[in-house]
Amino acid sequence: MVALHSMGSPAPPLAQHIGLPTSIPHLPPTPIKSIKKVEEHTRFLIRRLLPIGLFLVAFATVMSILILHMDNTAMKHHQFTLNLSKDLELNSISQDNPQLIMYLREVALFPAIETHHKPLESQEDPTDETEYVLRLLNHKQNGVFVEAGAYSDGRSSKTEVLERRFNWKGLLIQPDPRHYFNLRRHNRLRSQCAHACLSPMPYPREITLHSESDVKINDIYSNSMDNPDWLVIRVKCFPLFSFLLAFNTSTVDYLSLETGGTELQVLETLPFDRVKIEIISVDLKDDKEIGTIKKFLATKKFKYIQKFNYSYIFMMNHVRI
Repeated sequence: MVALHSMGSPAPPLAQHIGLPTSIPHLPPTPIKSIKKVEEHTRFLIRRLLPIGLFLVAFATVMSILILHMDNTAMKHHQFTLNLSKDLELNSISQDNPQLIMYLREVALFPAIETHHKPLESQEDPTDETEYVLRLLNHKQNGVFVEAGAYSDGRSSKTEVLERRFNWKGLLIQPDPRHYFNLRRHNRLRSQCAHACLSPMPYPREITLHSESDVKINDIYSNSMDNPDWLVIRVKCFPLFSFLLAFNTSTVDYLSLETGGTELQVLETLPFDRVKIEIISVDLKDDKEIGTIKKFLATKKFKYIQKFNYSYIFMMNHVRI
């Protein structure tokens, strides 16, 4: 047993009682080379990981911006599609507005020629309808025509023979851009043309035109959102009377209308007390409205006289057959 020490004397260290060394062993210092290796390894890791970290941050930033841009673009595209389905009504502009007439003369009307491409083959013989019109007018020379829907099949026009053989002049109106460029390649030297449509209202409009490869002119009031595969084109439409004023004429010997279902509305916009028209040809694929058109033109002193395929011919009462 360990003897108890007397009061007042310090107790020996515990290490002495259990036989442990009383001094702490001295550890050797860490070599400087080891510290340098750790620092070099740390710098190596930083050099390797920093570009990866920066890349991940940049990638996340770019993807966030791209997602926001795509969402914004999708919203704008949706709004644009909605706008395409709406017609722009310029009902504050009358059809005889001087500024509108000046706009048509300087911006909308062009010579019906195309000098940068090979001319397309011209018609040699008149159609039955054209021959009939010539007979009604006693084979008149230097007449005036207006043809809406010229070259809608890409090849033919009811007025080409009138111009080339009988020195007529006139207006050619075509809303479909494909047929419009074909029109100009026929080099109608005495005519002017417009890439536009005839407004069914007595003021200008901007509408959406829908067309397919196998359809000439579709209903201009169709909704493009229901037919996403169709070619959608924004087209300006002007009243027929505005075109006549821009062309400096109030007399038309032969008016040919093929407007895709708006023929009656186009005729209703005409102030017949300010224009003189000898013969009107109305092209109708659906003859449901022919009765209404006959009644309307009868009030304007026109009478129905003949039909050729889809064309209904009307003439003023004073014209002799």
